[in-house]
Amino acid sequence: MPDPFDLARLELADDSEFLRLLREHADIEALRYRDGEYLMREGEDSQEVFLVLKGAFVVERASLRPDLPPVILATVLCDPEQPGIVGEMAYFDTQLRSASVRSSGGSFVLRLKPAHIDAVIASFPGLTRAICAQFSSRLREMNKTLGGFQAKFALNSVQRMANPEEVLFRKGEPAQTLFQLATGSVRLEREGQVKVVQADQLVQGFLEPGAFFRKGLHTCSATVESHAFVVAIDRTQMQAVVRGYPELVMSLF
Repeated sequence: MPDPFDLARLELADDSEFLRLLREHADIEALRYRDGEYLMREGEDSQEVFLVLKGAFVVERASLRPDLPPVILATVLCDPEQPGIVGEMAYFDTQLRSASVRSSGGSFVLRLKPAHIDAVIASFPGLTRAICAQFSSRLREMNKTLGGFQAKFALNSVQRMANPEEVLFRKGEPAQTLFQLATGSVRLEREGQVKVVQADQLVQGFLEPGAFFRKGLHTCSATVESHAFVVAIDRTQMQAVVRGYPELVMSLF
Protein backbone atom coordinates (compact mmCIF):
# COMPACT_ATOMS: atom_id res chain seq x y z
CA MET A 1 0.00 0.00 0.00
CA PRO A 2 1.30 3.50 -0.78
CA ASP A 3 2.23 5.77 2.12
CA PRO A 4 1.19 9.41 2.61
CA PHE A 5 4.01 11.93 2.14
CA ASP A 6 4.59 15.63 2.73
CA LEU A 7 5.20 17.68 -0.42
CA ALA A 8 7.91 19.51 1.51
CA ARG A 9 10.12 16.49 0.73
CA LEU A 10 10.18 17.59 -2.90
CA GLU A 11 11.54 21.05 -1.99
CA LEU A 12 9.04 22.84 -4.20
CA ALA A 13 8.99 26.62 -4.56
CA ASP A 14 6.62 28.44 -2.19
CA ASP A 15 4.44 29.51 -5.14
CA SER A 16 4.23 25.97 -6.57
CA GLU A 17 0.83 25.16 -8.00
CA PHE A 18 1.10 21.69 -6.47
CA LEU A 19 1.20 23.21 -2.98
CA ARG A 20 -1.70 25.54 -3.75
CA LEU A 21 -3.71 22.66 -5.21
CA LEU A 22 -3.39 20.68 -1.96
CA ARG A 23 -4.20 23.72 0.17
CA GLU A 24 -7.39 24.39 -1.78
CA HIS A 25 -8.43 20.73 -2.12
CA ALA A 26 -7.62 18.91 1.08
CA ASP A 27 -9.26 15.69 -0.15
CA ILE A 28 -6.48 15.14 -2.72
CA GLU A 29 -4.12 12.42 -1.48
CA ALA A 30 -0.34 12.82 -1.68
CA LEU A 31 1.09 9.28 -1.81
CA ARG A 32 4.47 7.62 -2.21
CA TYR A 33 4.45 4.37 -4.18
CA ARG A 34 7.27 1.87 -3.73
CA ASP A 35 9.00 0.09 -6.58
CA GLY A 36 6.59 -2.35 -8.20
CA GLU A 37 3.45 -1.06 -6.49
CA TYR A 38 0.50 -0.58 -8.83
CA LEU A 39 -1.24 2.76 -9.20
CA MET A 40 -3.99 0.97 -11.09
CA ARG A 41 -4.60 -2.43 -12.65
CA GLU A 42 -5.99 -3.45 -16.00
CA GLY A 43 -9.69 -4.29 -15.78
CA GLU A 44 -10.35 -2.30 -12.60
CA ASP A 45 -13.52 -0.27 -12.29
CA SER A 46 -12.01 2.85 -10.72
CA GLN A 47 -12.14 6.58 -11.37
CA GLU A 48 -8.93 8.01 -9.85
CA VAL A 49 -6.59 10.16 -11.92
CA PHE A 50 -2.91 10.06 -10.93
CA LEU A 51 -0.56 13.03 -11.20
CA VAL A 52 3.01 11.74 -10.88
CA LEU A 53 5.24 14.52 -9.53
CA LYS A 54 8.53 12.66 -9.27
CA GLY A 55 9.73 9.19 -10.17
CA ALA A 56 8.84 6.84 -12.99
CA PHE A 57 6.03 4.51 -13.94
CA VAL A 58 5.56 1.63 -16.36
CA VAL A 59 2.40 1.14 -18.42
CA GLU A 60 1.72 -2.51 -19.26
CA ARG A 61 -1.03 -4.70 -20.63
CA ALA A 62 -1.66 -8.40 -20.12
CA SER A 63 -0.31 -10.66 -22.85
CA LEU A 64 -2.75 -12.55 -25.04
CA ARG A 65 -1.19 -15.73 -23.66
CA PRO A 66 -1.47 -16.20 -19.89
CA ASP A 67 1.93 -17.94 -19.74
CA LEU A 68 3.73 -14.85 -21.08
CA PRO A 69 4.69 -11.72 -19.10
CA PRO A 70 2.77 -8.46 -19.57
CA VAL A 71 3.51 -6.33 -22.61
CA ILE A 72 5.25 -3.07 -21.64
CA LEU A 73 3.67 -0.17 -23.53
CA ALA A 74 5.67 2.73 -22.10
CA THR A 75 8.04 3.82 -19.37
CA VAL A 76 7.68 7.46 -18.28
CA LEU A 77 10.05 9.57 -16.18
CA CYS A 78 8.50 12.46 -14.23
CA ASP A 79 9.61 15.49 -12.25
CA PRO A 80 7.82 18.62 -11.00
CA GLU A 81 8.71 20.45 -14.22
CA GLN A 82 7.26 17.66 -16.34
CA PRO A 83 4.72 15.73 -14.26
CA GLY A 84 3.00 12.69 -15.69
CA ILE A 85 -0.70 11.92 -15.70
CA VAL A 86 -2.19 8.44 -15.84
CA GLY A 87 -5.77 7.22 -15.68
CA GLU A 88 -6.93 10.40 -17.42
CA MET A 89 -9.59 8.57 -19.45
CA ALA A 90 -11.54 8.28 -16.18
CA TYR A 91 -12.23 12.00 -16.62
CA PHE A 92 -14.12 11.27 -19.83
CA ASP A 93 -15.58 7.83 -19.36
CA THR A 94 -16.37 5.10 -16.84
CA GLN A 95 -15.09 2.05 -18.66
CA LEU A 96 -12.70 -0.44 -17.06
CA ARG A 97 -8.99 0.35 -16.99
CA SER A 98 -7.38 -0.63 -20.29
CA ALA A 99 -3.87 -1.08 -18.86
CA SER A 100 -1.94 -1.46 -15.61
CA VAL A 101 0.45 1.19 -14.27
CA ARG A 102 3.14 0.36 -11.73
CA SER A 103 5.78 2.44 -10.05
CA SER A 104 9.37 1.99 -11.23
CA GLY A 105 11.41 2.89 -8.20
CA GLY A 106 9.85 5.22 -5.67
CA SER A 107 7.23 7.61 -7.08
CA PHE A 108 5.56 10.64 -5.53
CA VAL A 109 1.96 10.90 -6.69
CA LEU A 110 -1.17 13.00 -6.20
CA ARG A 111 -4.30 10.88 -6.41
CA LEU A 112 -7.16 12.97 -7.78
CA LYS A 113 -10.81 12.47 -8.49
CA PRO A 114 -12.14 13.39 -11.95
CA ALA A 115 -13.79 16.49 -10.46
CA HIS A 116 -10.37 17.79 -9.41
CA ILE A 117 -9.39 18.09 -13.08
CA ASP A 118 -12.12 20.70 -13.49
CA ALA A 119 -10.56 22.66 -10.61
CA VAL A 120 -7.10 22.42 -12.19
CA ILE A 121 -8.40 23.65 -15.55
CA ALA A 122 -10.20 26.55 -13.89
CA SER A 123 -7.42 27.85 -11.66
CA PHE A 124 -4.03 26.25 -12.33
CA PRO A 125 -2.67 27.26 -15.76
CA GLY A 126 0.77 25.71 -15.30
CA LEU A 127 -0.62 22.31 -14.37
CA THR A 128 -3.21 22.58 -17.14
CA ARG A 129 -0.50 23.12 -19.75
CA ALA A 130 1.47 20.14 -18.47
CA ILE A 131 -1.59 17.91 -18.39
CA CYS A 132 -2.77 19.01 -21.82
CA ALA A 133 0.65 18.50 -23.38
CA GLN A 134 0.82 14.92 -22.15
CA PHE A 135 -2.82 14.24 -22.86
CA SER A 136 -2.40 15.51 -26.42
CA SER A 137 0.61 13.23 -26.84
CA ARG A 138 -1.35 10.30 -25.42
CA LEU A 139 -4.19 10.93 -27.86
CA ARG A 140 -1.80 10.99 -30.82
CA GLU A 141 -0.20 7.76 -29.69
CA MET A 142 -3.62 6.18 -29.16
CA ASN A 143 -4.87 7.23 -32.57
CA LYS A 144 -1.73 5.88 -34.22
CA THR A 145 -1.99 2.58 -32.38
CA LEU A 146 -5.66 2.21 -33.22
CA GLY A 147 -5.25 3.30 -36.82
CA GLY A 148 -5.50 -0.28 -38.06
CA PHE A 149 -8.62 -0.94 -36.02
CA GLN A 150 -10.90 1.84 -37.25
CA ALA A 151 -13.83 -0.47 -37.83
CA LYS A 152 -13.66 -1.70 -34.25
CA PHE A 153 -13.72 1.81 -32.87
CA ALA A 154 -16.11 3.29 -35.43
CA LEU A 155 -18.31 6.02 -34.07
CA ASN A 156 -21.92 4.89 -33.88
CA SER A 157 -24.31 7.81 -34.17
CA VAL A 158 -27.82 8.72 -35.31
CA GLN A 159 -28.16 11.16 -38.22
CA ARG A 160 -31.53 12.72 -38.90
CA MET A 161 -33.47 15.79 -40.01
CA ALA A 162 -34.84 17.94 -37.19
CA ASN A 163 -37.86 20.18 -37.60
CA PRO A 164 -38.19 23.79 -36.43
CA GLU A 165 -39.06 24.18 -32.72
CA GLU A 166 -37.79 20.71 -31.85
CA VAL A 167 -35.97 20.92 -28.51
CA LEU A 168 -32.61 19.12 -28.57
CA PHE A 169 -31.90 19.73 -24.89
CA ARG A 170 -32.94 22.04 -22.05
CA LYS A 171 -30.88 24.03 -19.58
CA GLY A 172 -30.20 22.02 -16.42
CA GLU A 173 -30.64 18.60 -18.06
CA PRO A 174 -27.79 16.06 -17.85
CA ALA A 175 -25.77 16.12 -21.07
CA GLN A 176 -26.29 12.46 -22.00
CA THR A 177 -26.18 13.05 -25.76
CA LEU A 178 -23.72 15.06 -27.85
CA PHE A 179 -25.35 16.91 -30.76
CA GLN A 180 -23.47 17.92 -33.89
CA LEU A 181 -25.09 20.37 -36.28
CA ALA A 182 -24.37 19.67 -39.95
CA THR A 183 -26.81 22.06 -41.65
CA GLY A 184 -29.54 24.47 -40.59
CA SER A 185 -29.60 26.58 -37.44
CA VAL A 186 -30.26 26.18 -33.72
CA ARG A 187 -31.51 28.72 -31.18
CA LEU A 188 -29.56 28.81 -27.92
CA GLU A 189 -31.25 30.38 -24.88
CA ARG A 190 -29.40 31.23 -21.69
CA GLU A 191 -30.44 33.58 -18.86
CA GLY A 192 -32.91 35.42 -21.09
CA GLN A 193 -30.38 35.83 -23.91
CA VAL A 194 -31.08 34.25 -27.29
CA LYS A 195 -28.52 33.43 -29.98
CA VAL A 196 -29.12 31.66 -33.28
CA VAL A 197 -26.11 29.67 -34.51
CA GLN A 198 -25.20 27.67 -37.59
CA ALA A 199 -22.70 24.83 -37.92
CA ASP A 200 -19.83 27.04 -39.07
CA GLN A 201 -20.16 29.14 -35.91
CA LEU A 202 -19.55 26.13 -33.67
CA VAL A 203 -16.39 24.13 -33.01
CA GLN A 204 -16.75 21.31 -35.55
CA GLY A 205 -20.52 21.84 -35.33
CA PHE A 206 -20.88 20.54 -31.77
CA LEU A 207 -23.44 21.99 -29.34
CA GLU A 208 -22.22 22.35 -25.74
CA PRO A 209 -19.53 19.64 -25.95
CA GLY A 210 -18.06 20.71 -22.59
CA ALA A 211 -21.14 19.57 -20.67
CA PHE A 212 -21.05 16.22 -22.47
CA PHE A 213 -17.35 15.49 -21.86
CA ARG A 214 -17.45 16.67 -18.26
CA LYS A 215 -20.64 14.76 -17.52
CA GLY A 216 -22.30 17.97 -16.43
CA LEU A 217 -25.58 19.77 -16.99
CA HIS A 218 -26.49 21.83 -20.01
CA THR A 219 -25.99 25.55 -19.40
CA CYS A 220 -28.49 26.58 -22.08
CA SER A 221 -31.49 25.27 -24.02
CA ALA A 222 -31.14 24.36 -27.71
CA THR A 223 -34.13 24.53 -30.05
CA VAL A 224 -34.05 23.93 -33.80
CA GLU A 225 -34.60 27.26 -35.57
CA SER A 226 -34.80 26.08 -39.19
CA HIS A 227 -34.82 22.62 -40.71
CA ALA A 228 -31.53 21.09 -39.63
CA PHE A 229 -29.52 17.96 -40.16
CA VAL A 230 -28.16 16.82 -36.80
CA VAL A 231 -25.98 14.00 -35.54
CA ALA A 232 -26.76 12.57 -32.10
CA ILE A 233 -24.00 10.70 -30.27
CA ASP A 234 -24.80 8.70 -27.14
CA ARG A 235 -22.61 8.76 -24.02
CA THR A 236 -21.64 5.12 -24.63
CA GLN A 237 -19.62 6.42 -27.59
CA MET A 238 -17.52 8.77 -25.42
CA GLN A 239 -14.16 7.12 -26.09
CA ALA A 240 -14.84 6.93 -29.83
CA VAL A 241 -15.55 10.68 -29.84
CA VAL A 242 -12.35 11.38 -27.90
CA ARG A 243 -10.35 9.33 -30.39
CA GLY A 244 -12.10 10.78 -33.41
CA TYR A 245 -12.00 14.45 -32.35
CA PRO A 246 -8.83 15.01 -30.28
CA GLU A 247 -8.69 18.69 -31.33
CA LEU A 248 -12.18 19.22 -29.93
CA VAL A 249 -11.18 17.64 -26.62
CA MET A 250 -8.07 19.81 -26.37
CA SER A 251 -10.06 22.96 -27.15
CA LEU A 252 -12.14 22.35 -24.02
CA PHE A 253 -9.00 22.59 -21.90
